[in-house]
Amino acid sequence: MVARCGNEKRYLQVTVQATGNYVVAAEPIARGTTLNAQSVTLKRGRLDQLPPRTMLDINQAQDAVSLRDVAAGQALQLTMIRAAWRVKAGQRVQVIAKGDGFSVNSEGQALNNAAVAQNARVRMSSGQVVSGEVNADGNVLINL
Repeated sequence: MVARCGNEKRYLQVTVQATGNYVVAAEPIARGTTLNAQSVTLKRGRLDQLPPRTMLDINQAQDAVSLRDVAAGQALQLTMIRAAWRVKAGQRVQVIAKGDGFSVNSEGQALNNAAVAQNARVRMSSGQVVSGEVNADGNVLINL
C-alpha cells in the first residue's frame, strides 16, 4: 500500500484477515451420505486461510450428498457435495407443459438424474424426448 504526504511516498506492508462463519462436518461423513442438520455445524474462524469454495451458508448442506469421506471438524467445500437427485434415470415422472392460458400433463420416463432446478430429459410414450426443469415435487416443468 502507498501512503502519500505531499510529494513524499511511503510504502506500507499490509496484512488482511477476514473472520466469519463457515460450515464444518459435525461428525465423520461417509461418501454417499445425505447430509442433515446433525451432520454439519457452523464454526467461526479466519476465512482467508480456508480452501477455495469453502461453504459459508449452512443451508447449502441441507439434503446434499457427500461425494467423498469428510472428517469431523473439516471445512466443507462446495466441490465435496452435490444436490440430492429429485429425479433418477428410468423413473416415471409427470411432465407439465404450460403456456398462455393452457396446461398439459403427461407422463414419461426420465433419461437422466436431476436435482431440483436442474434440467431433466424425458422420453414420452410417443418416443419424443423433451427437456424441462425439475421442481420440488419431482415434476418436470416445460414453460412454452
